[in-house]
Amino acid sequence: MTCVQIPGAAVRGAVGAALAVTTACGGGSSAPTVPDPDPPAPPPPGPCIVASGCAARLSLGAGAFLPYYATHRLDQGAAGQPTPATRAVVVIHGNSRNADDYFERVVAAAQLAGRLQSSVVVAPRFQTSDDGPGAGEPYWTSPGWKRGHLSEGGASPAVSSYAALDTVLARLADRTRFPGLTRVVVTGHSAGGQVAHRYAAGSPMEERLDGLTARYVVANPSTYLYPTPLREWADSYVTPESANCPDYDSWHYGLEELPAYMLREGPDSARTRLLRRDAVVLAGDQDTGTTLLDQSCGANLQGANRFQRARALLRTLDHAFPGEHRHRLVVVPGVGHSSTDMYQSAQGRELLFEP
Repeated sequence: MTCVQIPGAAVRGAVGAALAVTTACGGGSSAPTVPDPDPPAPPPPGPCIVASGCAARLSLGAGAFLPYYATHRLDQGAAGQPTPATRAVVVIHGNSRNADDYFERVVAAAQLAGRLQSSVVVAPRFQTSDDGPGAGEPYWTSPGWKRGHLSEGGASPAVSSYAALDTVLARLADRTRFPGLTRVVVTGHSAGGQVAHRYAAGSPMEERLDGLTARYVVANPSTYLYPTPLREWADSYVTPESANCPDYDSWHYGLEELPAYMLREGPDSARTRLLRRDAVVLAGDQDTGTTLLDQSCGANLQGANRFQRARALLRTLDHAFPGEHRHRLVVVPGVGHSSTDMYQSAQGRELLFEP
């Protein structure tokens, strides 16, 4: 059988044209596969949305690791696959430390807002010894992680929970990993809301977010950080007697007796930062119960329930710092102490995912 070579069709790629050659033998023909000289790049990885498959650990240095859940791993850009996302939402869990639930609730809010593909959702987990932390995972006391205290174990040297959040934001600001980000939102509900408000006062990271703006969405916390010793009392503003309520202006209600993380730059810096931050108090108008509500003397000076405390804070800031602070109150009607309803409400979705 005689075989002849016959010039085939031109095959064009990104680098130019080349001739393919087919070989015909007898009455049949076959064409060898010609590799594409410039195959298309694989698409960036899509978001992970089910917490059980989205768990990872973030290196805090010195052999310490913070567990977290995320739609996009915080180290994914290092593998050459930077995400096209333009916004990051860092959500801090409540007192139950159920970061997986909070992750999925905010992912659902992103889906409802039509912003899932353009968003990175990260839910760090701050553990106590009761959670069975893994090797190298720092853990805190139950009040300690909320207040930025140093870890009790699992890491050497000890690390502040707020410093761990700094590391999360530093990764998000890394342009090799997330080149398209323009905004970072730090939010929390209930105990997580306490963290978001106090972190806004203490963290220097906002000034280091190259090309990113920051917002702090503080949802239904038990208490707030007051940048003034004044408290609302019977339609006026007074400085309470320390003898009657000695801890009312101490950390974490006020700026006295600060922990190590906050002392790095001191109370004046914390006050200035808190007033200048884009801080939004997101309050459900039905959050008027007292379940798990801090009812210490210092807390009760802020109001009788969470909704009252939200409004009292804004009135006090307006009185003490007229025209200076950037706090604002956004009320979610018909919602009580529910992170799902708060984040998935129209108001919650707008604050997390809209400009």
